[in-house]
Amino acid sequence: MNKDGLGESAKNIEGSSGDTSLPLVLKKLLLSRDETLQVASAHCIIAVLVHSPAKHAPAFIHADIPEFLFEHLSSSSEMLVWSSYNCLTLLAEEPLFFSKCHTVYGIEAVVRSLQGSLEMNNTELHKQGLLLFTEILTRQPEEIKLFTNSAMCRDAGRALQEAVSSPVLEVAAEAVKATSAFLRKDHQSAPPVQYGELQALLEAMLNRCAEFSQTLLNRRPLGHASSRDSEKAILQRGKFLLSTLEGFRSACRLAIEFQSEPSAQENPFTAPSAKKEDTLEAFSEFLLSACDLLCIPMVMRHLEQTTHPALMEVFLSILHSLFVIVPHMKEKFSKKLAASSFIRLTLELKARFCSGLSHSALNQVCSNFLYCMCLNLLSAPEKTGPPSEEELSAVSELLQHGLPQISSSSPESLAFLSDRQYMEGAARQRQYCILLLFYLAYIHEDRFVSEAELFEAVQSFLLSLQDQGERPPLVIFKASIYLLAICQDKDNTLREHLHSSLISIS
Repeated sequence: MNKDGLGESAKNIEGSSGDTSLPLVLKKLLLSRDETLQVASAHCIIAVLVHSPAKHAPAFIHADIPEFLFEHLSSSSEMLVWSSYNCLTLLAEEPLFFSKCHTVYGIEAVVRSLQGSLEMNNTELHKQGLLLFTEILTRQPEEIKLFTNSAMCRDAGRALQEAVSSPVLEVAAEAVKATSAFLRKDHQSAPPVQYGELQALLEAMLNRCAEFSQTLLNRRPLGHASSRDSEKAILQRGKFLLSTLEGFRSACRLAIEFQSEPSAQENPFTAPSAKKEDTLEAFSEFLLSACDLLCIPMVMRHLEQTTHPALMEVFLSILHSLFVIVPHMKEKFSKKLAASSFIRLTLELKARFCSGLSHSALNQVCSNFLYCMCLNLLSAPEKTGPPSEEELSAVSELLQHGLPQISSSSPESLAFLSDRQYMEGAARQRQYCILLLFYLAYIHEDRFVSEAELFEAVQSFLLSLQDQGERPPLVIFKASIYLLAICQDKDNTLREHLHSSLISIS
């Protein structure tokens, strides 16, 4: 069938509403034993759906054409399988495709077909199959379970594990998107949850991303043309890294959702004496370790060359979620992040991208991350005794309100802290937040402003409090005294200023 014929068929079906003759004719061709007719029929369906998918897809679905397309996925003909993938991907745009449960009956055929196609040397076939799988995983309604048994879910995960490891970047990239959609609670809730399989899939995804990043880093640009190639490579690496982080974030979301599911804590069929590795607890600790060993280094290397707000939003949301996923490690993890300059990094992101109303989602993620990290650090202090519950509650409230308002650079923050003019409540809270951030950064050896400038700013801040007759929360007063002491300790010239500026706050 030529292109003119396909276009004419599309016009004919559009011209007669309720006419199902074309779907029935194409269904008969799909049922024929002639492969050429089967492929031609699939191509005609594609042409009609591309012409107007919302209008024509229901007619094909009511004719049960998806059922026969799923059957053709087991064909040895790569052209017929590719055409069937394409038809099904277009039909998946129609909600009726899912409500009539075609995907529930067809998912096994899709998974087996993917497993078989990945053994072939046909990149376009791999990509189209993964695109179909991604569409099904993404659009499947939560109330209709896609994987009715854990064996099928395991096979799907193993197919994705093979696909994300593909040496062809386009195939691996499509597989990463499918992995992100696969890590949905309703897809993984067929008992028992196979955490070991999920861990193997995530390891494969992260290792592929690390391998791709390292390959590009090893290439040295020479001349203007190569410099352009290098910029393109950085963009390409950032895109792949973003997709990988989105997949990892889906895994983190899954771990949090399963915390409230008693049946998902561990495999109930594991012998009591066996080492319990296939558990939510082990999976959660794996997520923390993988983030520490792979995600953080990859993102930090990428930041040396470029900064993308969307990527950093996903990355910081992962770090924030890990405080919830592994609560017994949150203080230790927070200390490691603070010692690795993450307070400075987050403030720089806010200053660069979040001034005014721009990048409000990034601003919120940065604020949430700083809020949790600061409370974790204050709950397990390095240099002073832990604050009382009342003090922590007061700090929690001021951080919650003040952090979203901070989007200034370090010099601007110091200038604001030094301001001796009358401060209203919201402005004063913002000063408290800035001072706490400097305090926590300094405690963990992240000294991104000079001691002399910080000393002067803190001194002015305390004088302003005195001028207005205010009594700050005790944690703020302790932080101020600590900063004055540490600054004068590092800079001997400040000692005289400290002794001459003792302030009494009653």
